[in-house]
Amino acid sequence: MMNNILMINQPLNNRGDESAHKALLRSICKEMPNVHITVLFVDAEVDSIRQFDVHLPQVEYVNLPRQKRIGKLANRGMKYNVRWVWQLHPGLLNIMKLYRKADIVLCAPGGICMGGFQDWWHLFMLQLAKYMGKSLVYYGRSFGPFPTMTRSNRQFKKLSIEMLHYFSFLSIRDKKTERLAQELGIQYIPTVDSAFLDSPKVNLPCEILNVIEEKPYIVFVPNQLNWHYAYRHVSDETLFAFYSNIVDLLIENYPNHNIFMLPQLFNVGSWRDYLFFVKLKEQNPDAPLILISDKYSSDIQQTIIAGAQCVIGARYHSIVFAINNGVPFVSLSYEHKMSGLLCSLGHEEMMVDITNIFVAPENTQAAIELIRSRLKTICWEPELRLKAQNMARICFDKFINNCFSI
Repeated sequence: MMNNILMINQPLNNRGDESAHKALLRSICKEMPNVHITVLFVDAEVDSIRQFDVHLPQVEYVNLPRQKRIGKLANRGMKYNVRWVWQLHPGLLNIMKLYRKADIVLCAPGGICMGGFQDWWHLFMLQLAKYMGKSLVYYGRSFGPFPTMTRSNRQFKKLSIEMLHYFSFLSIRDKKTERLAQELGIQYIPTVDSAFLDSPKVNLPCEILNVIEEKPYIVFVPNQLNWHYAYRHVSDETLFAFYSNIVDLLIENYPNHNIFMLPQLFNVGSWRDYLFFVKLKEQNPDAPLILISDKYSSDIQQTIIAGAQCVIGARYHSIVFAINNGVPFVSLSYEHKMSGLLCSLGHEEMMVDITNIFVAPENTQAAIELIRSRLKTICWEPELRLKAQNMARICFDKFINNCFSI
Protein backbone atom coordinates (compact mmCIF):
# COMPACT_ATOMS: atom_id res chain seq x y z
CA MET A 1 0.00 0.00 0.00
CA MET A 2 1.31 3.46 -0.93
CA ASN A 3 1.49 5.94 1.95
CA ASN A 4 1.56 9.60 0.97
CA ILE A 5 3.31 11.96 3.38
CA LEU A 6 3.34 15.72 2.99
CA MET A 7 6.26 17.28 4.87
CA ILE A 8 5.77 20.94 5.83
CA ASN A 9 7.67 23.65 7.71
CA GLN A 10 11.11 22.37 6.76
CA PRO A 11 13.70 24.96 7.89
CA LEU A 12 16.44 25.62 5.33
CA ASN A 13 19.93 27.17 5.22
CA ASN A 14 21.18 25.40 8.33
CA ARG A 15 23.43 22.31 8.34
CA GLY A 16 21.80 21.05 11.52
CA ASP A 17 18.31 21.20 10.06
CA GLU A 18 19.72 19.53 6.96
CA SER A 19 21.08 16.63 9.03
CA ALA A 20 17.74 16.13 10.82
CA HIS A 21 15.87 16.28 7.49
CA LYS A 22 18.12 13.75 5.78
CA ALA A 23 18.25 11.35 8.71
CA LEU A 24 14.47 11.27 9.12
CA LEU A 25 13.69 10.87 5.41
CA ARG A 26 16.37 8.24 4.90
CA SER A 27 14.95 6.30 7.85
CA ILE A 28 11.34 6.54 6.61
CA CYS A 29 12.27 5.46 3.09
CA LYS A 30 14.33 2.54 4.38
CA GLU A 31 11.50 1.38 6.65
CA MET A 32 8.71 1.98 4.11
CA PRO A 33 9.91 1.38 0.53
CA ASN A 34 6.45 2.16 -0.90
CA VAL A 35 6.16 5.58 0.72
CA HIS A 36 5.87 8.78 -1.31
CA ILE A 37 7.03 11.93 0.46
CA THR A 38 6.32 15.41 -0.88
CA VAL A 39 8.41 18.11 0.80
CA LEU A 40 6.59 21.41 0.40
CA PHE A 41 8.22 24.83 0.22
CA VAL A 42 6.75 28.19 -0.67
CA ASP A 43 9.07 30.62 -2.48
CA ALA A 44 12.24 29.01 -1.12
CA GLU A 45 15.75 29.47 -2.49
CA VAL A 46 16.26 26.78 -5.13
CA ASP A 47 19.90 26.18 -4.17
CA SER A 48 18.93 25.76 -0.52
CA ILE A 49 16.44 23.03 -1.45
CA ARG A 50 19.05 21.38 -3.68
CA GLN A 51 21.48 21.15 -0.77
CA PHE A 52 18.86 19.40 1.39
CA ASP A 53 17.88 16.89 -1.30
CA VAL A 54 18.22 13.27 -0.09
CA HIS A 55 18.25 11.99 -3.70
CA LEU A 56 15.82 9.15 -3.06
CA PRO A 57 13.16 8.08 -5.60
CA GLN A 58 10.41 8.18 -2.94
CA VAL A 59 11.00 11.87 -2.18
CA GLU A 60 9.76 14.81 -4.24
CA TYR A 61 10.53 18.48 -3.53
CA VAL A 62 7.83 21.00 -4.47
CA ASN A 63 8.50 24.74 -4.39
CA LEU A 64 5.36 26.82 -4.94
CA PRO A 65 5.59 30.51 -5.88
CA ARG A 66 4.63 32.99 -3.18
CA GLN A 67 1.71 35.06 -4.39
CA LYS A 68 0.67 38.49 -3.18
CA ARG A 69 -1.13 38.78 0.16
CA ILE A 70 -0.83 35.05 0.87
CA GLY A 71 0.68 35.61 4.31
CA LYS A 72 -1.81 38.33 5.22
CA LEU A 73 -4.79 36.16 4.32
CA ALA A 74 -3.32 33.13 6.10
CA ASN A 75 -2.92 35.17 9.29
CA ARG A 76 -6.34 36.81 9.02
CA GLY A 77 -8.05 33.43 8.81
CA MET A 78 -6.41 32.36 12.08
CA LYS A 79 -6.60 35.59 14.03
CA TYR A 80 -10.27 36.29 13.29
CA ASN A 81 -11.42 32.67 13.16
CA VAL A 82 -12.58 32.98 9.54
CA ARG A 83 -10.57 30.13 8.04
CA TRP A 84 -12.95 29.88 5.08
CA VAL A 85 -11.15 32.92 3.59
CA TRP A 86 -8.21 30.61 2.84
CA GLN A 87 -10.25 29.19 -0.02
CA LEU A 88 -10.37 32.62 -1.70
CA HIS A 89 -6.64 32.78 -2.48
CA PRO A 90 -5.22 30.82 -5.46
CA GLY A 91 -1.86 30.32 -3.73
CA LEU A 92 -3.50 28.85 -0.64
CA LEU A 93 -5.70 26.66 -2.85
CA ASN A 94 -2.55 25.21 -4.43
CA ILE A 95 -1.22 24.37 -0.98
CA MET A 96 -4.56 22.81 -0.03
CA LYS A 97 -4.43 20.54 -3.09
CA LEU A 98 -1.23 18.98 -1.75
CA TYR A 99 -2.75 18.59 1.72
CA ARG A 100 -5.77 16.86 0.18
CA LYS A 101 -3.57 14.18 -1.43
CA ALA A 102 -1.70 13.39 1.79
CA ASP A 103 -2.50 10.56 4.16
CA ILE A 104 -0.39 12.25 6.84
CA VAL A 105 0.97 15.78 7.17
CA LEU A 106 4.39 15.69 8.83
CA CYS A 107 5.88 18.84 10.34
CA ALA A 108 9.63 18.58 9.81
CA PRO A 109 12.01 18.45 12.78
CA GLY A 110 13.36 21.82 13.80
CA GLY A 111 13.54 24.57 16.37
CA ILE A 112 11.19 26.73 18.39
CA CYS A 113 9.09 28.29 15.62
CA MET A 114 6.07 27.62 17.84
CA GLY A 115 7.33 29.59 20.80
CA GLY A 116 10.00 32.24 21.21
CA PHE A 117 10.25 33.13 17.51
CA GLN A 118 6.44 33.26 17.10
CA ASP A 119 6.42 32.16 13.45
CA TRP A 120 2.88 32.78 12.21
CA TRP A 121 3.43 31.04 8.85
CA HIS A 122 4.66 27.92 10.67
CA LEU A 123 1.51 28.02 12.79
CA PHE A 124 -0.70 28.57 9.74
CA MET A 125 0.64 25.45 8.03
CA LEU A 126 -0.29 23.46 11.14
CA GLN A 127 -3.72 25.10 11.41
CA LEU A 128 -4.39 24.29 7.75
CA ALA A 129 -3.97 20.57 8.45
CA LYS A 130 -6.53 20.82 11.25
CA TYR A 131 -8.91 22.82 9.04
CA MET A 132 -8.72 20.06 6.40
CA GLY A 133 -9.09 17.26 8.94
CA LYS A 134 -5.68 15.75 8.24
CA SER A 135 -3.66 13.56 10.58
CA LEU A 136 -0.81 15.79 11.73
CA VAL A 137 2.60 14.76 13.12
CA TYR A 138 4.86 17.20 15.00
CA TYR A 139 8.17 15.34 14.96
CA GLY A 140 11.25 15.97 17.08
CA ARG A 141 10.55 19.60 17.84
CA SER A 142 11.09 22.02 20.67
CA PHE A 143 8.41 24.59 21.46
CA GLY A 144 7.83 27.45 23.88
CA PRO A 145 8.26 29.61 25.79
CA PHE A 146 5.00 31.43 25.09
CA PRO A 147 5.19 35.11 26.10
CA THR A 148 1.90 36.84 26.91
CA MET A 149 2.89 40.51 26.99
CA THR A 150 0.94 41.55 23.88
CA ARG A 151 -2.39 40.63 22.33
CA SER A 152 -0.49 39.00 19.46
CA ASN A 153 1.56 36.94 21.96
CA ARG A 154 -1.58 35.74 23.72
CA GLN A 155 -3.30 34.87 20.46
CA PHE A 156 -0.26 32.95 19.24
CA LYS A 157 -0.11 31.01 22.50
CA LYS A 158 -3.84 30.16 22.35
CA LEU A 159 -3.62 28.88 18.76
CA SER A 160 -0.39 26.99 19.49
CA ILE A 161 -1.90 25.17 22.45
CA GLU A 162 -4.91 24.32 20.29
CA MET A 163 -2.56 22.65 17.82
CA LEU A 164 -0.58 20.88 20.55
CA HIS A 165 -3.80 19.15 21.60
CA TYR A 166 -4.65 18.28 17.98
CA PHE A 167 -1.50 16.45 16.87
CA SER A 168 -1.91 12.76 16.00
CA PHE A 169 1.70 12.19 17.05
CA LEU A 170 3.90 14.57 19.03
CA SER A 171 7.54 13.90 19.85
CA ILE A 172 9.66 16.34 21.85
CA ARG A 173 13.42 16.56 21.62
CA ASP A 174 14.38 18.16 24.96
CA LYS A 175 13.51 18.02 28.65
CA LYS A 176 12.52 21.65 29.05
CA THR A 177 9.90 21.38 26.34
CA GLU A 178 8.73 18.13 27.92
CA ARG A 179 8.12 19.94 31.20
CA LEU A 180 6.05 22.57 29.39
CA ALA A 181 4.00 19.83 27.71
CA GLN A 182 3.36 18.25 31.11
CA GLU A 183 2.18 21.60 32.50
CA LEU A 184 -0.21 21.90 29.57
CA GLY A 185 -1.48 18.32 29.96
CA ILE A 186 -0.30 17.27 26.49
CA GLN A 187 0.60 13.69 25.56
CA TYR A 188 3.96 13.25 23.84
CA ILE A 189 6.79 10.84 23.04
CA PRO A 190 10.22 11.86 24.39
CA THR A 191 13.02 11.83 21.86
CA VAL A 192 16.24 13.56 20.89
CA ASP A 193 17.26 15.26 17.67
CA SER A 194 16.36 13.36 14.49
CA ALA A 195 19.96 13.60 13.31
CA PHE A 196 20.70 10.73 15.72
CA LEU A 197 18.79 8.39 13.38
CA ASP A 198 21.71 8.44 10.97
CA SER A 199 25.52 8.28 11.24
CA PRO A 200 26.75 9.38 7.82
CA LYS A 201 30.34 8.76 6.77
CA VAL A 202 31.35 10.16 3.39
CA ASN A 203 34.53 10.70 1.43
CA LEU A 204 35.97 14.11 2.22
CA PRO A 205 36.99 16.49 -0.60
CA CYS A 206 40.71 16.62 -1.35
CA GLU A 207 41.05 20.23 -0.18
CA ILE A 208 39.78 19.23 3.29
CA LEU A 209 41.80 16.00 3.43
CA ASN A 210 44.99 17.93 2.67
CA VAL A 211 44.46 20.17 5.70
CA ILE A 212 43.41 17.29 7.98
CA GLU A 213 46.60 15.39 7.18
CA GLU A 214 48.78 18.29 8.39
CA LYS A 215 48.24 17.73 12.12
CA PRO A 216 45.52 16.80 14.63
CA TYR A 217 42.61 19.19 14.97
CA ILE A 218 39.74 20.27 17.14
CA VAL A 219 36.44 21.83 16.03
CA PHE A 220 35.16 25.18 17.26
CA VAL A 221 31.70 26.42 16.23
CA PRO A 222 30.92 29.96 17.45
CA ASN A 223 27.47 31.51 17.09
CA GLN A 224 26.89 35.15 16.20
CA LEU A 225 23.94 35.03 18.65
CA ASN A 226 22.53 38.52 18.09
CA TRP A 227 20.29 37.10 15.37
CA HIS A 228 18.42 35.49 18.31
CA TYR A 229 15.60 37.40 20.02
CA ALA A 230 17.26 36.94 23.44
CA TYR A 231 20.65 38.41 22.39
CA ARG A 232 19.77 41.39 20.21
CA HIS A 233 21.33 43.71 22.80
CA VAL A 234 24.76 42.03 22.44
CA SER A 235 27.22 43.75 20.10
CA ASP A 236 29.48 41.96 17.62
CA GLU A 237 32.48 43.42 19.47
CA THR A 238 31.35 41.77 22.72
CA LEU A 239 30.92 38.44 20.92
CA PHE A 240 34.32 38.69 19.24
CA ALA A 241 35.98 39.38 22.61
CA PHE A 242 34.25 36.36 24.18
CA TYR A 243 35.13 33.99 21.35
CA SER A 244 38.70 35.30 21.16
CA ASN A 245 39.12 34.32 24.81
CA ILE A 246 37.91 30.83 23.92
CA VAL A 247 40.39 30.64 21.03
CA ASP A 248 43.17 31.45 23.54
CA LEU A 249 41.93 28.64 25.82
CA LEU A 250 41.88 26.18 22.93
CA ILE A 251 45.44 27.05 21.95
CA GLU A 252 46.49 26.70 25.61
CA ASN A 253 44.93 23.22 25.89
CA TYR A 254 45.66 21.98 22.34
CA PRO A 255 48.93 23.74 21.40
CA ASN A 256 49.81 21.50 18.43
CA HIS A 257 46.36 21.38 16.85
CA ASN A 258 44.55 23.17 14.09
CA ILE A 259 41.17 24.64 14.98
CA PHE A 260 38.50 23.91 12.38
CA MET A 261 35.48 26.21 12.27
CA LEU A 262 32.37 24.69 10.69
CA PRO A 263 29.67 27.16 9.56
CA GLN A 264 26.08 26.08 10.20
CA LEU A 265 24.17 28.84 8.39
CA PHE A 266 24.43 29.31 4.62
CA ASN A 267 22.51 31.22 1.92
CA VAL A 268 21.37 33.82 4.49
CA GLY A 269 23.20 36.89 3.20
CA SER A 270 25.13 38.86 5.82
CA TRP A 271 24.11 36.40 8.56
CA ARG A 272 26.21 33.60 7.06
CA ASP A 273 28.36 32.01 9.76
CA TYR A 274 31.33 32.00 7.40
CA LEU A 275 31.41 35.82 7.29
CA PHE A 276 31.37 35.98 11.08
CA PHE A 277 34.19 33.43 11.20
CA VAL A 278 36.28 35.52 8.77
CA LYS A 279 36.01 38.52 11.11
CA LEU A 280 36.88 36.38 14.13
CA LYS A 281 39.98 35.09 12.32
CA GLU A 282 40.98 38.69 11.54
CA GLN A 283 40.79 39.41 15.28
CA ASN A 284 43.11 36.42 15.93
CA PRO A 285 45.58 36.47 13.02
CA ASP A 286 48.16 34.25 14.70
CA ALA A 287 45.73 31.53 15.78
CA PRO A 288 45.63 28.26 13.74
CA LEU A 289 42.01 28.82 12.71
CA ILE A 290 40.93 26.88 9.62
CA LEU A 291 37.67 28.12 8.07
CA ILE A 292 35.72 25.41 6.28
CA SER A 293 33.54 26.65 3.43
CA ASP A 294 29.80 26.74 4.02
CA LYS A 295 29.22 24.88 0.75
CA TYR A 296 29.87 21.51 2.37
CA SER A 297 26.97 19.31 3.47
CA SER A 298 26.01 18.18 6.96
CA ASP A 299 27.28 14.70 6.03
CA ILE A 300 30.73 16.18 5.36
CA GLN A 301 30.61 18.17 8.59
CA GLN A 302 29.80 15.06 10.61
CA THR A 303 32.67 13.19 8.93
CA ILE A 304 35.06 16.03 9.82
CA ILE A 305 33.87 16.05 13.43
CA ALA A 306 34.30 12.27 13.66
CA GLY A 307 38.08 12.80 13.29
CA ALA A 308 38.38 15.69 15.77
CA GLN A 309 39.99 15.52 19.22
CA CYS A 310 37.12 17.54 20.68
CA VAL A 311 34.32 19.97 19.80
CA ILE A 312 33.43 23.21 21.53
CA GLY A 313 30.19 24.53 20.13
CA ALA A 314 27.76 27.39 20.59
CA ARG A 315 25.51 25.87 17.94
CA TYR A 316 23.08 23.12 18.90
CA HIS A 317 23.89 20.75 16.06
CA SER A 318 27.64 21.03 16.56
CA ILE A 319 26.98 19.24 19.86
CA VAL A 320 24.55 16.79 18.24
CA PHE A 321 27.25 15.97 15.67
CA ALA A 322 29.86 15.49 18.42
CA ILE A 323 27.64 13.09 20.37
CA ASN A 324 26.59 11.26 17.21
CA ASN A 325 30.24 10.61 16.35
CA GLY A 326 31.62 9.83 19.81
CA VAL A 327 33.73 12.97 20.19
CA PRO A 328 34.33 14.78 23.54
CA PHE A 329 32.73 18.22 23.66
CA VAL A 330 31.89 21.34 25.62
CA SER A 331 28.44 22.73 24.88
CA LEU A 332 27.99 26.51 25.09
CA SER A 333 24.27 26.51 25.80
CA TYR A 334 22.51 29.64 24.52
CA GLU A 335 18.90 28.40 24.69
CA HIS A 336 16.89 25.60 26.21
CA LYS A 337 17.17 23.15 23.33
CA MET A 338 20.88 22.70 24.14
CA SER A 339 20.54 22.36 27.90
CA GLY A 340 17.42 20.27 27.35
CA LEU A 341 19.28 17.78 25.16
CA LEU A 342 22.00 17.21 27.76
CA CYS A 343 19.38 17.00 30.49
CA SER A 344 17.60 14.29 28.48
CA LEU A 345 20.88 12.40 28.17
CA GLY A 346 21.85 12.94 31.82
CA HIS A 347 25.08 14.87 31.18
CA GLU A 348 24.52 18.54 31.96
CA GLU A 349 28.06 18.72 33.37
CA MET A 350 29.33 18.86 29.76
CA MET A 351 27.64 22.23 29.30
CA VAL A 352 28.40 25.85 30.09
CA ASP A 353 25.27 28.01 30.30
CA ILE A 354 25.90 31.28 28.42
CA THR A 355 22.34 32.65 28.51
CA ASN A 356 23.18 35.44 30.99
CA ILE A 357 26.90 35.92 30.55
CA PHE A 358 26.65 39.21 28.61
CA VAL A 359 24.69 40.99 31.33
CA ALA A 360 27.85 41.98 33.20
CA PRO A 361 31.62 41.61 32.62
CA GLU A 362 32.00 39.45 35.74
CA ASN A 363 29.46 36.99 34.29
CA THR A 364 31.48 36.74 31.09
CA GLN A 365 34.69 36.15 33.03
CA ALA A 366 33.04 33.49 35.19
CA ALA A 367 31.90 31.68 32.03
CA ILE A 368 35.40 31.80 30.55
CA GLU A 369 36.84 30.29 33.74
CA LEU A 370 34.22 27.55 33.67
CA ILE A 371 35.09 26.78 30.04
CA ARG A 372 38.76 26.63 31.06
CA SER A 373 37.85 24.09 33.74
CA ARG A 374 35.70 22.01 31.36
CA LEU A 375 38.52 21.86 28.77
CA LYS A 376 40.95 20.55 31.37
CA THR A 377 38.64 17.70 32.34
CA ILE A 378 37.04 16.99 28.97
CA CYS A 379 36.46 13.32 28.23
CA TRP A 380 34.09 11.09 26.30
CA GLU A 381 31.25 9.25 28.02
CA PRO A 382 30.87 6.01 26.00
CA GLU A 383 27.17 5.50 26.81
CA LEU A 384 26.19 8.97 25.59
CA ARG A 385 26.03 8.20 21.86
CA LEU A 386 24.26 4.87 22.42
CA LYS A 387 21.64 6.49 24.64
CA ALA A 388 20.96 9.28 22.13
CA GLN A 389 20.71 6.92 19.17
CA ASN A 390 18.47 4.52 21.10
CA MET A 391 16.11 7.33 22.12
CA ALA A 392 15.88 8.50 18.51
CA ARG A 393 15.19 4.96 17.26
CA ILE A 394 12.53 4.18 19.89
CA CYS A 395 10.64 7.36 18.95
CA PHE A 396 10.94 6.60 15.24
CA ASP A 397 9.63 3.06 15.70
CA LYS A 398 6.63 4.41 17.64
CA PHE A 399 5.98 6.93 14.87
CA ILE A 400 5.97 4.20 12.21
CA ASN A 401 3.83 1.81 14.28
CA ASN A 402 1.32 4.47 15.36
CA CYS A 403 0.90 6.29 12.07
CA PHE A 404 1.16 3.68 9.31
CA SER A 405 -0.09 0.24 8.35
CA ILE A 406 2.93 -1.57 6.95
